[in-house]
Amino acid sequence: MKTSSPLFVAVAALVMVGTGWATLLRVKNRQHLGVPGVRMTAIPTLSRTGGIVRSNSIPLPRGVPGHSATVGEIDETEWQSLPPDTTFGRMIYSRGSREYPVQASVILMGADRTSIHQPEFCLKGNGWNIQSRSTRWVPFDRINGGGLDVRRFDALTNVRGEDGAIHPLAGVYVFWFVADGQWTASHWTRTLWMTRDLLTRNVLQRWAYVSYFATCQPGDEEKAYEHVCELIRVTVPQFQIAGIQPR
Repeated sequence: MKTSSPLFVAVAALVMVGTGWATLLRVKNRQHLGVPGVRMTAIPTLSRTGGIVRSNSIPLPRGVPGHSATVGEIDETEWQSLPPDTTFGRMIYSRGSREYPVQASVILMGADRTSIHQPEFCLKGNGWNIQSRSTRWVPFDRINGGGLDVRRFDALTNVRGEDGAIHPLAGVYVFWFVADGQWTASHWTRTLWMTRDLLTRNVLQRWAYVSYFATCQPGDEEKAYEHVCELIRVTVPQFQIAGIQPR
């Protein structure tokens, strides 16, 4: 069997790379943005200093029975590190002074797909160590038995208490992704579908990354998760257009 010369292999590789880039450029030039799977509003997104970060936002609901709701601020390092066409939604839900609040967050990509990254980065980048991963089904009893597949990460970190000592803190992170007529709890499935739609339909779907994060004492993770599920059932139908379907 005759082997290919190093020069031939190098030339073939360059041709393949060039062809690949040409294909991607043609796709990019013809592509158009899909419709978001979440609602948008003209209410601006504010930074911690009160400045306008974005001219619009995702309208997470304020009126949640038994809870107080506070608009969550977008950290400067977050909005500066993400593309300028990223749209945010963030709300902090509290239920009684003895319980930890829950942060609900939505990150919607625009034409720049780098707005959404692997969820593990969010936790690890903030000092959390993931202890377990699972996929769960959150039922929506009031919507014809429908529901939503979500991904759940349980994590641990250490915090300094008021006494100056270091104490463990647990966290329950629940998330999923949604676009126009598409939804999944898997980051890799979302990436695969986005690539498929670009190549077959010239559509760059505007994926949204929805997450709910609750902190609690170690051992109270199930209680915290049930609280998150309660909030998901009440709040998600008010801002998410796609994804709440019968199983």
